[in-house]
This record gives sequence, structure tokens and C-alpha cells, in this order.
Amino acid sequence: MRKLWFLFPCSVLLLIAFSMLACGSSNRLQSIRISPATASSHAQFTATGTYADGSKVVPLDALWSQNSPWVKNQIADKISVDANGMASCLTAAGTFSIQATAPVDPHVPLSQMGPTTLQVYGTAQLTCP
Repeated sequence: MRKLWFLFPCSVLLLIAFSMLACGSSNRLQSIRISPATASSHAQFTATGTYADGSKVVPLDALWSQNSPWVKNQIADKISVDANGMASCLTAAGTFSIQATAPVDPHVPLSQMGPTTLQVYGTAQLTCP
């Protein structure tokens, strides 16, 4: 009976440890900064990701879009943004938002990210003459 009593606290401690590992004790993405913050006509934007431990990743692998990647694009004929953050003016004058979006969990690949994935985004501005 004494041996069984010893196993119970050990089992509880192991369960707690595994739960903490599974629930995201990993380093999480906290913010995305895009540089340059503003640009004109044609520009290469770069995303910098800052994680909970203060580390930074440049360039951060992100989904680039003209707004949220989950909202139908209403300005596709006015500007273009490719998968690498290269943005160009096409037909319109004005200032447009450029957005980089990445999952909070660094272990989630961009290809598996969806509208319900916890995510962080950063924005910059592209001014078209």
C-alpha cells in the first residue's frame, strides 16, 4: 500500500508537467513590425517578429496581403502584394495598407493557418501617386 501511495503524487506531477508542455509553454509570437513603415509606388516590405522571450526573427515568414488574408480583397486591381512582401501600385492613387500575418504559435506552419488560428499582424502603408 505504501508503494501505491508514492505513485499517486508522482503521477500527478507528471500529468501537470505534460499538461504545461502541451498547453503552450513554448515561446509565442507577440508582435510584428513591418519595415519600411511607409513607402511609395514600389517597395519591398520586411516583417520582424518579436517573441515573448524578447527574441526577434528577421525576416519573419508571414502571409502578406492588402488587408486581412481572410477578407475578400476589394483593391486587387489597385495594388499588388506578393508572398515575399513586394508591393506595387497598379492603377489607383491613394494610401493603402499592407499587412503581414503570422501564427502566434511558431510551430504552426503558414500553410495550416486559417481564420481561427491565433495570429498576430503588423501593418505598413503604401502610397500610390
